[in-house]
Amino acid sequence: MNLKYIISIIFFILYINLIDGAKELTPFIYGDRISLECKDKEGNWKLGPICLNQKQELSVYYGRDSPLYCGIHIDEEEFNRIKDVLNRNSSWECRIPISSESNANDNIYIPLSIQLWGYPQDDHLDITTHYNFIFHVEKGIIIGATLYPVKDKFQDVRKNAVFTIHGAIKWFNGGSHVELNDSLKLIRDNTNEFLDNLDYWIVILWIILSMFTSLILFSLIYKYKLKPNLIRKYLKND
Repeated sequence: MNLKYIISIIFFILYINLIDGAKELTPFIYGDRISLECKDKEGNWKLGPICLNQKQELSVYYGRDSPLYCGIHIDEEEFNRIKDVLNRNSSWECRIPISSESNANDNIYIPLSIQLWGYPQDDHLDITTHYNFIFHVEKGIIIGATLYPVKDKFQDVRKNAVFTIHGAIKWFNGGSHVELNDSLKLIRDNTNEFLDNLDYWIVILWIILSMFTSLILFSLIYKYKLKPNLIRKYLKND
């Protein structure tokens, strides 16, 4: 095998490693704000519905179980869109980034549609107001997400009114239904238990070392101080 061929292989391996490194995802950390993005009527991605009470787009905070509350102003365009969704003529397509560095060029988003439950009437829409956000995460990366309606009170929604949704935002560990916060609590509890046991063994070790040190000191004192004094005293008496 000639040197040129070996060098080519080395450069190829380095190139593959650089590509793999570039594809590494930066995980979310607890409390990071994550915004929902949705398609407008032209099919372009934009920020999701604006919540009037928070004065920002519909968002969640990574790992934080919390109540969901959002008041959305329904103008004529939004009214017609929701009516089409309720009639199953279209879908409200949205997406959520899987990591903290997702952007439009990466195309690493989880598709998420807003599933509305309601009944169009002649001059208004009757829509349930209860919706739950569920997320599955693994090592700071979102691996699953859904938003679904729950039968509750139905609101009479008209043009230029405020449609108020409420519910719960829950985070689960991996593909299971073990709550992420329970997993974190288990880690904290195990860590605290380990530290408690560590404190116990540190005390035991300190006692053993103290006894061992005292024994060595007593031996040295006896050998170099007490024993010579005893010998001299014995010889003197003789």
